[in-house]
Amino acid sequence: MISCAKKIRFFFVLSAVVFFVELRAQKSSISSVDSLKDIETIISKENNSKKDTIELKKRLSFLKKSSSKKSQILYNALLANGYSAFFDKINSRSEQYYLKSIEEAKKLNDSAFIIWTQLNYSKYLYFYCQIDRLIPIVLKTMDESNLVDPSEMIFPHETFKFFGWIMSTVEDDSAISYYKKSMQYMQKSSSESAGVLNAIGNCYFRNKDLSNALHYFDQSEDIALQVGDSVRYAKILGDKALVYEEKGNLNDAIRFLKQDIQYSQKFKIEKNEMYASILLARILLKLKDTSTTEKILERAGEIASSKSYYRSSLKEVIELKLSILNGKNLSKELLLRRQLKQIEEYLLNTNGNTVLQRSHWLIQKEKYENDTEKIRLQLEEGERTKKIYIIIVILTLSLSFVLYYSLNKKLKEKRLKLQNDRLLFEQKLNDASTDISTYAEYLKNKNKQISILENELEEIKSSTSIQSEEEKVKLQEVLSSHLMTDENWNAFKREFIKQHGDFYNTIMENFPELKESNLKIIMLQKLNLNNYEISSLLGVTTDAIKKSKQRLKKKLGERYDLLFEIIDK
Repeated sequence: MISCAKKIRFFFVLSAVVFFVELRAQKSSISSVDSLKDIETIISKENNSKKDTIELKKRLSFLKKSSSKKSQILYNALLANGYSAFFDKINSRSEQYYLKSIEEAKKLNDSAFIIWTQLNYSKYLYFYCQIDRLIPIVLKTMDESNLVDPSEMIFPHETFKFFGWIMSTVEDDSAISYYKKSMQYMQKSSSESAGVLNAIGNCYFRNKDLSNALHYFDQSEDIALQVGDSVRYAKILGDKALVYEEKGNLNDAIRFLKQDIQYSQKFKIEKNEMYASILLARILLKLKDTSTTEKILERAGEIASSKSYYRSSLKEVIELKLSILNGKNLSKELLLRRQLKQIEEYLLNTNGNTVLQRSHWLIQKEKYENDTEKIRLQLEEGERTKKIYIIIVILTLSLSFVLYYSLNKKLKEKRLKLQNDRLLFEQKLNDASTDISTYAEYLKNKNKQISILENELEEIKSSTSIQSEEEKVKLQEVLSSHLMTDENWNAFKREFIKQHGDFYNTIMENFPELKESNLKIIMLQKLNLNNYEISSLLGVTTDAIKKSKQRLKKKLGERYDLLFEIIDK
């Protein structure tokens, strides 16, 4: 009994010690949030954590329980990152916590936290190709970073590196200066510095400065090998291949890309393997090695299809496959072209060229406004200030015009093409020896055009702009011109009777009570048009066609089945 009592007493003492040690450790963690160094330590630790959100909440519980405002900001921002990693796509939970962290940082009026939370959210938008939403936030964060000493920022090297990424995306030359600025605040020989040097090399390559590009790629390669970063080394090999391809040295380019793919497969870097494979396929296609190219593209296509944010790469894969086919397999080519159309429509609303161009214009507009604002503040004379305002108005109007033109050009081109297609087909119809088979083809063509027009009208239905309203009216006019008019019907009826005279006479003899509206449906159905196609041509709903048939059935009674037996023959 005495031994048992001692054990119980020892257990309680041990439990109390563990409780107070944990409590002390928790208090220590919470109190350390006010230190910039410790804040960065917490962020770094969570950036390398696993995707388990339940476990993440447990790890971050000490922040949530803290009364510190900074702890709450960190909790929401890091939880947002956790949900992003878990879902691996744009999701409502991440959005909620990102925006909450930004809001709390602004309430606290802490510049370091405002910049970091906005940057944290921007990385999320950038990674999932939400370029339109990203640009305004980044522009604002850039302006705010100019007012803060970099030494007071949270991860200044990450901040300036990300600005470099953004400017590189829209092909702005300021990217290089941001990258070089980030180098001032990071360890010189590290995977991160190798990555930045590689990015600078890519900027020079884009500007066709191959000498500087290769210089920075070589520097990046030396550091990657020095620190043992095989992943970075693989990416550098692919970038160097681009330089050698540009120089016309295709053999060296192929050699680098094959090494890149080998490293990427070894370390399971699918994204890099995909990029390198597409580059290699493009070069091999120049050398007419189609069999090897097809095998490489199959693997690249598998990776590109696995993530929605790889669709721009999937577009490249399909375009290369079409280049290989070049009319040799029409059915396969048709399938690929349908896929390509779907991807292009998706990219137009996410990370496609149209969005990037629009974002680029937004950046240019913001830069012009910022420049003119600085000049205006420096000017004291009213007349010079007035001239600056005029410049701003001209630039704004010019940019607005370009933006409007780029967004509406595609829609106008489609409308004109539909009009031209209709006129061309009708001209062919007039020139050809007219028979009922020609009309059948003509009606099928009209149905296709009507379907396209209806889709176009549906796409712009939600728009409220004056220009969109005008475009709706024009498209509606084109749609009306495709419907079967009385004149077209009479011409069609004459040709129908010529070819199907016996059928027409049988119908009229046995069913004299049929109206002209009934005859339209009967004749079109005789040509194997379904309810939807008939309704499209006549400009009515499918339900209206069904109801018309129901009324006819009621009117004819038992003779209704006889009518459709005659039609089917």
